[in-house]
Amino acid sequence: MNTVIGDNTKVVILTFGDTVKSQFTTAKPILDQYGFKASFFITCGYVGDQKQMQRLSWNDILALQDDGQDIESKGMTHADLNNLSPNALDFEISASKQCLENHGVKSPNIFAVVHGNAWNNPLVIDTISKYYEYADNGFANSMFLHCDGYDSKQTDCRTYTVDDELTYANRYSIREESHNSWDQSYLHNDQIIFQKFVEVNSGINFNNKKGTVDAIPIIAYHSIDNNGDPYSTDVNLFETEMKYLHDNGFKVIPMSDLGYDEGTKSMYIKQ
Repeated sequence: MNTVIGDNTKVVILTFGDTVKSQFTTAKPILDQYGFKASFFITCGYVGDQKQMQRLSWNDILALQDDGQDIESKGMTHADLNNLSPNALDFEISASKQCLENHGVKSPNIFAVVHGNAWNNPLVIDTISKYYEYADNGFANSMFLHCDGYDSKQTDCRTYTVDDELTYANRYSIREESHNSWDQSYLHNDQIIFQKFVEVNSGINFNNKKGTVDAIPIIAYHSIDNNGDPYSTDVNLFETEMKYLHDNGFKVIPMSDLGYDEGTKSMYIKQ
């Protein structure tokens, strides 16, 4: 199944992780200004916790959902999945889905892997696939709906090769770009970071050549504030980035708008 471009070669996905309060108090009003919908990945054990930082409450999360934002799972305790026993791994992944549903979240179907570091771990991938249809897991400038833009030379998004080898990119290894790695690496130099952000344009030529939307950048945020912390993105920078997407004709979709075609073993944007 192809996703026809029409007049729009520019599609981007925005994600928010770690259940930080500023995502509701600061980021959401900016998203609302442009009508953007994002994916918010919730760590159940963080909800309402004020010890380390202000976290989202369940009321915040349900308000996001009621406003059409996408609410998904990032585990129970923010554990590194590669270091868990099989039983603990199953609990971290399955109980978080049940936790969200118990608190009124409707049909969470995507799991975000802490640190994005389990894309090459078959046990983790197989456990996620028991409970979710997709996983945010790994890093790249863009994800590709046909998993065909990487050095892995894949031509589709099957999870395992015919030799039962785990593939580099698949629906359980949807790859994103970490904005917070820029915030940390460039010491909150917003001018430099904005130039990195503008690379959301990098997939346009790829899409134009194919005649379909294939390359989609996914930009991952955590806290939106002016604290200067490694996990923070400056408020004015975030505002500037959202305005850039709006003014340059990007279609912003949540990750839940992605589907998977079992026949072609490729992903697509739901119409």
